[in-house]
Amino acid sequence: MIFPFRGFRFSEKAGKLEDLIAPPYDVIGKDYRKKLINRSSYNIVHLTLPESFDSEYHDEVKEKLDDWCNKKIFVQDESERYYVVVQKFSIEGKTFERYGFIGLFDLQQSGRIIRHEITFDRYIDDRVKLLKATKSNLEPIFLVFEDRENTLEKVAELTSCQRLDFEDYSIKFSAVAPENLSGLVEKIKKGNLFIADGHHRFQASLEFFKKTKDAPQYIMVYLTNLFSPGLVVLPTHRAIKVKLEQRHLEKVKQFFSVEEKDNLKQAIEFIKSTNNISFGVYFDSHFQTWTLTEEERIMTFMPGHYSRQWKSLDVAVLHHFIIEKVFGIPADEKLYYDRDPYKIVEYVNHNPGSIGFFMQTPDLMKIRQIAMNGEILPPKTTFFYPKVPSGLVIARYV
Repeated sequence: MIFPFRGFRFSEKAGKLEDLIAPPYDVIGKDYRKKLINRSSYNIVHLTLPESFDSEYHDEVKEKLDDWCNKKIFVQDESERYYVVVQKFSIEGKTFERYGFIGLFDLQQSGRIIRHEITFDRYIDDRVKLLKATKSNLEPIFLVFEDRENTLEKVAELTSCQRLDFEDYSIKFSAVAPENLSGLVEKIKKGNLFIADGHHRFQASLEFFKKTKDAPQYIMVYLTNLFSPGLVVLPTHRAIKVKLEQRHLEKVKQFFSVEEKDNLKQAIEFIKSTNNISFGVYFDSHFQTWTLTEEERIMTFMPGHYSRQWKSLDVAVLHHFIIEKVFGIPADEKLYYDRDPYKIVEYVNHNPGSIGFFMQTPDLMKIRQIAMNGEILPPKTTFFYPKVPSGLVIARYV
C-alpha cells in the first residue's frame, strides 16, 4: 500500500533549498506567489501554481519540468527511498515537532482512504490536466495514520539529515533506506488513512488512474501520526457580507448567550475556555461572543440526514443555522476565510455591512470519527499546521 521510490530532488546547481520550496499551491496568494518567484527562478511554485488558472498552462509546466530535469536542476535518486520530514514550529508560545515521511500510495487501495472535505469538479479537472501533462506528482497529499508507539520519531532521531529554515519554522529532511521504515509501513497497512490535506489532488489522481490507460498507479503522499503531539490543527475563521440587524440579533438570543467583549483577544480567549459551541463575532467595530445554550432546540433546524456528531460541530451550526436560518443566506454561500483572526477584523473593517466569525479549535478525534462514518464536513473545518512544503522531492512516472 505504501512504497519507497526514486525521487527527483533539487541539486546543488539549483541553489539553496530554502529558496526552492513553497507551501502547497492552494494556500498561496498572489503577493506571496510573487515573493516565492523572486526568491529563485527554480522555486517549485513555478511548476505548482500558475499566474492564472484561466490559462492552459499545463503543457508549459511540462516543458519547464523536462527542461529542469535535462539541466540537472532536478536529479533522480539512484535507489528507492522514503523521505523523512521533521518540522519544528511554535504556536502560542509552545514549541512542537511533527514527524512525517513521504512515499507512494497505491491507488488500487483507494478504499483505505477516509475523506472528509467536499471537492469541486473545476479544481479536480485542473489537477487531472496537470497530471496528464507532467506524469508527475509535484506535491504530496497529506495523510494521517495511527501509531501509538511513535515508531517514526524513534527512527528519525537516528537518521542524519539536512537542516534548513523555512518561513517561521525549521525543517530536518533526510532520505532513508526502505528497510528503516519497513516495520512502520507494515503497521500502517493494517489500518485506514485519513486525508488531512489534498482532497482535490487525490481525487484527480484516482480519476485519472481509473479512466486512463497507462496512468500512474501511485500518488505521492506525506504521512504523519494521528497520536503525535506535533499534529496541530487550527481553526479557520471566516467572514460574510451581510449586515447584522437587530432582528437577526434577537433571533440569535433565542438560542445563544450573547456577551460583549472589549477586543479580539478577549473574544478568542472566551471561546477557547468554554466547552459549549461558541463563536467570537465582530461587526461595526464591536466584539461579541455567541455561546449556544439551546442545543436540543437548534438541532431541529439542522439538516436531518446528518449524525448528531456532525450537527454539533461549530462550523455546521454556523453554516446551517446562523448563516442559513438567521440571515437567510444559503449555507454554501462563498465566504472570506483566513487562519489569522486579525485578517478577519481587517476584512470587516474594509467591507462595511460584513460580519466576522472566530472559530474554536477543531476536535480532531471527533472530526476523524465523523469522516469514518462517511460524512463530508463543511468547508475549511480543519487547518493542519504547518503545511507540508512542496519541492523537497517530486515523483515522476515517465
